[in-house]
Parts: sequence; C-alpha cells; structure tokens
Amino acid sequence: MSVAGKEHDLAGMYGPGSHSALYNWQRRVQTRLGNAVVLWMARRYRSIPERPGYRMGAGIGALMRRVSPRHHRIVLTNLRLALGSEKSEAELREIAAGCYRHLGKCLVEFIRLPALGSSDIKRMVDMRGFENIDAALAAGKGAILITAHLGNWEMIGTRIAAQGYPLNVIARAQRDDVLTEFIRRTRESSGMRVFHQDIAARRTLAALRQNQVVGILMDQNAGDDGLFVDFFGHLASTAAGPAAFALRTGAAVLPCFGWRNADDLHTAVIGEPVPIVRTGDHQQDLLVNTARFTKIIEQQIREHPDQWFWLHKRWKSRPPEEHRS
Repeated sequence: MSVAGKEHDLAGMYGPGSHSALYNWQRRVQTRLGNAVVLWMARRYRSIPERPGYRMGAGIGALMRRVSPRHHRIVLTNLRLALGSEKSEAELREIAAGCYRHLGKCLVEFIRLPALGSSDIKRMVDMRGFENIDAALAAGKGAILITAHLGNWEMIGTRIAAQGYPLNVIARAQRDDVLTEFIRRTRESSGMRVFHQDIAARRTLAALRQNQVVGILMDQNAGDDGLFVDFFGHLASTAAGPAAFALRTGAAVLPCFGWRNADDLHTAVIGEPVPIVRTGDHQQDLLVNTARFTKIIEQQIREHPDQWFWLHKRWKSRPPEEHRS
C-alpha cells in the first residue's frame, strides 16, 4: 500500500478531536501541576550531584509513565505507528519504558544546567564535527543546525555554545508564561540566544546574515502551516523553516544529533552539509528539502528509538485531501 493510501487509517488515532469540559479541565489542572513540580524541582535540586541526579531522573521518568496514562497511550500509539511492523509489542513497551527513564534524566540535567561550568559540559558531551561549522561560517552565510528532540538536545546546544559559537535556537513558548521564562533563562544562562516563534523568522534571517549559527528542532507537528512529508511511512506536517532559510540565505544545513550513552554521558555529531535542491520551483524545493531533512531525522531516531520524544502527537495534523475524502 502506498504512503498516501495508509494515511486514511490515521484519522482519530489519538482519540476524538473534541472533549468534554471536564476532560479539558483535568488536562489544564494536570499541566499546571506538572509545571509547578518542574519549577519546584528547579529551585530544590539545581545543585544535586550528578550520579544521584541520574538515579532520581530515572525514578521521575518511571513515575511520569504511571501518573499520566493518557501520555503513555500517546507514546504507545506513536511507537506502533512508526515501528509496529518491525518490532513486537513487548519491544515497543520496552522502548516506551526506556523513553520515560531517559526523559526523567533529561529533566534533571536541564535543571542542573545553570550550575554547570564550561568544563563540566565539555566533559559530559563528547561532540565531534566542529570543523563542519567552521567550514560553513568560513563561507560567510551562517549555519543552520537541524536536529530533533533526540538524546538530550539541551545538552547538545549547551555544548556548542560552550565551544564559543554564536548559537541561536528557535523555541515554542509554553502555555505557562512562568515556565516559558524559566526555560528561556536556563538556555540563555548556558550561552544560547532564544528566538520564540512569533519573532523567529525575522531574527533567524538576521542571525544568518550576521554569519551566526541557528539551531532548529524540526521534528514536531507543524499544524496547518507545515508541509506534509513522509516520516516513518506516514505523512506528517513538518516545519519548512530550515529549507526556506537555506534557500533564501545560502546558509549551510548541518545535521546535528546526540545520544545518551550507557554511562549517562553524551556523544554528539555535527554532520557534513546536506546538499540543497534548487530547481527554480520554490514550493517544490521547500517540499523536497524538507522531506530530505525529515528522512535524516528518522534515520537517527531509528538508531536510538528509546531516546526520542514519543509523547508528542507527531501525526495529529492530516493533509487537506484526507478531510475531503
């Protein structure tokens, strides 16, 4: 069956599109409680030692899996959709459990970031491929790092900033303004500059024209504004920003991914530039390049499936033609 043919099976896979007032109230309460816990932990455990922090993080992850059955169902739905034809149900559930343990550790690492120095970050993240950034910046048009919510993406950004590169990151604001500000401050204390989406396009273009580095997480549902490209065999709405910026500025596009090792230290690689397709048909160029970037992300997730953010409703948005059928 073709990819397009499969897409009709995805309707309603995350449940009904509208919910009762009680359900929505429960979600809001759950979100606010979760945010409050994160902010409390940030104050209480910022200076927790490394090894106890990892043990606590793994425990938090296991607790998260039990506290929110709704999110666990999303994780399993996504895993079955992406890998169900390749792995058994037991294997998918083990990946899900590993994902939660990993995310709990990522949370503790993020909380600890402001207390870490440059030498700590360099010890914790073995990063290779800086020469690819150097080559891109030598061309004078800036560098676009495409990445995903894989491994600990926050540690990867911090490591690049610790190397002295002018790193800007595009981020979505959280529903809670206090949490948004906490995340922004934490990132900027680590040497990054944050562009929230409402001003991201203008500031990204300015940064690239100033020959700086911009990191873009492009693995989440882009809603009605995205382009639908193949992701694990199914169409997914995907941000076209990286392709658009590259086509407009000539900036090099470098894949940048990291993963957690068994000892909880990290390895990351900045890859060589992805060749940009330019046919003269702008819309087609956006689609083709976005599809190529997404395929690179998929390949990286396949190598470390327990370290991707499966809690997100990646395939929620559907192409217009599905609604017409």
